[in-house]
Amino acid sequence: MTTTAPETTKKRARNSGSNGEKVPPRPAAVGQPTKSRRRIWMIALGITIVLIGALATWYVTTTTSQTVSVLTIKSDVQRGEAITQEDLTTISIAGGQSTDTLTASQASTVVGQVAAVDLPAGSLVTSANVLDTLPVPENHSIVGIALTTSQLPSYRLSAGDAVRLVDTPVAQGEPPTEDPTTFKATVFTSTYDETNQVWIIDVVVPTREAASIAARAATQRVSIVLDGVGE
Repeated sequence: MTTTAPETTKKRARNSGSNGEKVPPRPAAVGQPTKSRRRIWMIALGITIVLIGALATWYVTTTTSQTVSVLTIKSDVQRGEAITQEDLTTISIAGGQSTDTLTASQASTVVGQVAAVDLPAGSLVTSANVLDTLPVPENHSIVGIALTTSQLPSYRLSAGDAVRLVDTPVAQGEPPTEDPTTFKATVFTSTYDETNQVWIIDVVVPTREAASIAARAATQRVSIVLDGVGE
């Protein structure tokens, strides 16, 4: 007859300490969580940041290191005056700037255009401050008048100035006994004719008065009074 008593005794002995106390069972072995996946993500993020920084540095360096030659005004040009080659010079500015400045290669297209605003020396030439011609209001005409310095104020007339055209008597004639006929006008352009030593003043006048003013201008019996300086 087979007995299992000795085996049971051995199992009990293994579960007890040397002094007979019961030994608690060993906990099951649990593996430590791996950090490899987390490290891969950190490495990838670091590489991405480095690449972005390198690209940004390359863009800034290449953009700022490139320069563009642009047009500037060498000497003052008043509104309405035609721009000549002598009025232009160039400077270099950093590339990549968002401006409408005209480049040096466009100088030939600027010569002959007129200043849309007063251009002090050093002004950048842009597509907004030069025009083919100043706009003329509707129902208005331009009349040119040749005048000597004695027929003009000493203040140099500029585009936009408000003036009056005044009928004058014949040379060395008697002054008028009544107020002379006058016409309101706006200066369009003002240039000096060195050959004939006269000023050519183009004025904007209402179309209905243009013929009368042109006839008076032909006799040279007209003077200009400055009423207001244009902006």
